[in-house]
Amino acid sequence: MFETLAFWVVVVGSFGLFAAQMSARWRLMQAAPGAFSVDQLPRRVERFVVEVVFQGKVIARKPWVGMAHLFVFWGFVAFGGYTLVETLHGLGLVDLTDTVAFTVYRVLLVPFCVAVLLGIVFLAVRRGLVRPRALGATVSKESLLIAGFIAVLMITFLLELFVLGEGPAARVNWWVHMLVIFTFLVLVPNSKHLHLILSPGTVFLKAPVLGTVPNLDFEKEEVGLETVKDLPKKAVLDAFTCVECGRCMENCPATATGKLLNPKTLVLQNEEALLAGRLDAKLSDVYDPDVLWQCTTCGACEDACPVGIEHTPVIIGARRGLVSNGEAPDYLAPVYNNLERRGNLWGQTSDVRQKFVAAAQFETFDPEKHEYLLWLGCAGGTEPDFQKSLRSLGDILRAQGKTFGVLSKERCTGDVAKRTGNEYQFQELATANVEDLQTSGVKKVVTSCPHCLKTLGHDYKAFGFEGKVVHSSVLVEQLTRYERPVRLEDEPVTFHDPCYLGRYAGEHEAPRALLERYGGDVTEPERTKDNPFCCGAGGGLLFEEHEAGTRISQTRFEQLQATGANTIVMGCPFCSIMLKGAKASTPGTDEIQMVDLMTWTEGRLRKAGRLGQADGAGTAPASEATPE
Repeated sequence: MFETLAFWVVVVGSFGLFAAQMSARWRLMQAAPGAFSVDQLPRRVERFVVEVVFQGKVIARKPWVGMAHLFVFWGFVAFGGYTLVETLHGLGLVDLTDTVAFTVYRVLLVPFCVAVLLGIVFLAVRRGLVRPRALGATVSKESLLIAGFIAVLMITFLLELFVLGEGPAARVNWWVHMLVIFTFLVLVPNSKHLHLILSPGTVFLKAPVLGTVPNLDFEKEEVGLETVKDLPKKAVLDAFTCVECGRCMENCPATATGKLLNPKTLVLQNEEALLAGRLDAKLSDVYDPDVLWQCTTCGACEDACPVGIEHTPVIIGARRGLVSNGEAPDYLAPVYNNLERRGNLWGQTSDVRQKFVAAAQFETFDPEKHEYLLWLGCAGGTEPDFQKSLRSLGDILRAQGKTFGVLSKERCTGDVAKRTGNEYQFQELATANVEDLQTSGVKKVVTSCPHCLKTLGHDYKAFGFEGKVVHSSVLVEQLTRYERPVRLEDEPVTFHDPCYLGRYAGEHEAPRALLERYGGDVTEPERTKDNPFCCGAGGGLLFEEHEAGTRISQTRFEQLQATGANTIVMGCPFCSIMLKGAKASTPGTDEIQMVDLMTWTEGRLRKAGRLGQADGAGTAPASEATPE
């Protein structure tokens, strides 16, 4: 009787302390503005199954660590029933311990127990002895304590099942097991292990499309995130969920090049401010100086996060708060002015674009005549190097018998305005562009700018544009997929995946298929495909001339140079500008050729004698060859 009463005290006390700690976090989350979104339910469920149930993201990036986490996670789930039965027995409520079902269940737990032991020992050695940089400069005593707790739970289970049987030693073993469980329950809310409870929710609630930043509602006088109390519900939940694994900082180009920005630190600073009650503190004071303007919005941090934390919306939201108060960096003022006066990033007059359109013999889009609208973008309308690429794309499309046209006038999509926090300017540009697209009857858009791809194809849906938007590499790859193979001498090349194409759009196979199809001997650089290293241009940093630390573009150029390929192929005008600039500042690189993918592809097709006429031999039906 005394033992049962003592256990009641342990259980009630533990749950009471747990509830008291969690209630503070619950109140902060309830007080936060906004609401959780559960749209696109099938995609959310799919991600939940892949990333939570099977730990797919963790395993894909770090297989050994991922498998260790999978063992511990499934052990945590598998032992849930065992803990419940033993707790009910200890409280004197229900005794199921002598049932056949529970006996069989305990035997089935043995492989899970062994797997958990192996996994937790591996993770403890990694954290305590190997100590990867991403986990922090010091060993987390809390993490080692929790690892010890988990090991004790598994060992006491095995002792009960195979060694002790009945008697005093068995009772001591049982008490050790249960006390560890309820001590763990008390420690969880104030530790990073709270992610065991919260991360299934954060993964499910994460936006289905990477880099989703909800539009501001100006009728509700929304201006962005200015203070800690402005953090939306999902950002508050994220702050309490961070597992401090450091995957975000490992993949952040700003952190890698010696800048102050550290995505993990930013999330932890949110948590610290929330729990300290600093709700009226400005976010610009909570974070380290200038970090908000060091983000390229490449999406590497949140794409790498195994618990569904979304960093980019918080950074852009805080930028919005600063811009609304006139606190944007000086280098953005001329950019905003150019967008307002001329509708493009570089402030070129419409005559420059019109001269290019006429010289390239691009027709004005007519839905009765043209299948595709060719979206030129700011760089396509004004930047000579990228105009060469668009000419190449036009030649390829004509050779394939595809009809296309351009708008008579074209504004910037507003990508830079949105990512730098000038939401009002973005919405003005988006509204005007969508009106033009709808008035012109545009159903299909092809663009060579991944930033335009993201903005037109995703952000503009909120403004009513439902047209199909495709990157030129994807369209050209599909159009040429069934042509007769060409015989050309192999050319060693490497391909730089733009973040907004490889990571955001998930398109990294099409560019490589084109390269290999036309004689490109592709050598992959460090950080490639769906996890590329940024060129440093995104988030408005294309216009920042005084970058702290090592220039991101320089680091990326050196990674590409290290492949040994003398031809570096790119698929984004921003990447082209940044990487060519890095090449120009690097001695001994005269032999390295920097070329856009469409220019390279057109050159190889011309060399093979494939341009000037469509190659119909072996071509699939249009319904197969053309993306719908």
